[in-house]
Amino acid sequence: MSKKNVTIRDIAEKCGFSTATISRVINKETNVAEATRKKVLDALKQYGYHSPDHVRSTIKKVGIVMRTNTPDYNAGLLRYITDYFFARNIQVVSNNVYNDYARIPVALDTLYDAGVSGVLLIRCPYLSIRDHLDAGIPHVWIDCNDSPKDAADICCVQSDHYISGRMAAMELIKNGCMQPLLVTGADCTHRTYDRNNGFLSEYEKHGVALDGDRFIYLPSAKDPFLESREMIRYLLAAEVPFDSVFAINDWRALGAYTAVESMGMKVPQDIKIIGFDGLSHAARNILNITCIRQNLDLLADNACVLLDSLMNGQPVDKKHIIIQTDLLRGQTL
Repeated sequence: MSKKNVTIRDIAEKCGFSTATISRVINKETNVAEATRKKVLDALKQYGYHSPDHVRSTIKKVGIVMRTNTPDYNAGLLRYITDYFFARNIQVVSNNVYNDYARIPVALDTLYDAGVSGVLLIRCPYLSIRDHLDAGIPHVWIDCNDSPKDAADICCVQSDHYISGRMAAMELIKNGCMQPLLVTGADCTHRTYDRNNGFLSEYEKHGVALDGDRFIYLPSAKDPFLESREMIRYLLAAEVPFDSVFAINDWRALGAYTAVESMGMKVPQDIKIIGFDGLSHAARNILNITCIRQNLDLLADNACVLLDSLMNGQPVDKKHIIIQTDLLRGQTL
């Protein structure tokens, strides 16, 4: 390997240790066995690894690892995060791994080698990567995939998904919808379960027990708009009875709308639709979809404040922050 291109990951592979162990040696942490420390230091010298400490001391950086293929969500969060740190003369280095969990450790190593002072992880897990995290660098999650009880020690920010599910159900019930479908992704995180349970609980309050057939799980493998459109068209053709759709993002809601209209029915006269996110052109410009809106500015700002505090060695009063959502009224309900 070229000496000038040697990374922490290269050293880890040569030594047979994790990248977190290599980072602990580089950061001169004490919880490393002397034999391990010596082997790592010898490898660092042999392969010509140069720590990015000199970069870290002159240009402060934060890294972002995104695991999402929802462009509106990505762009919105990235804009708010970049604005926050730009105002503080801190550069932002972002890396989107889309839905490939295996790429997260590689993305983290890239950020560590770039000399970041902190990392934001968006829709990423904690439990499966915790041994890969550099203990000397603070990390904050937005929409962590592991539940708060399983990730109690980390700092994370997310929307209130349980209340969001209840709010969607309340709007449908208020409009007389007692046979709803909930169109969501097949990659079920605790956020999905919270949202579904909130939706179910509100209908149960009104004496309506929704069975499993009311929940349509789509794979998110291709295009959420097309997946949703084709599924709703199929259900209508199969004469499955439903009077409304709660779609888990704006583009799934738009897909449902297009399906209904293409089958000779009308929204909202025949079938009512409520979406989730309120971020995309689908919700704001193309159709003016009624939806439960996530407050991306508050998600980003709270996460940035947490990370900024940790990078400056300041204590944080609250590790888990829940952000309220609100109703964005449109023409589909």
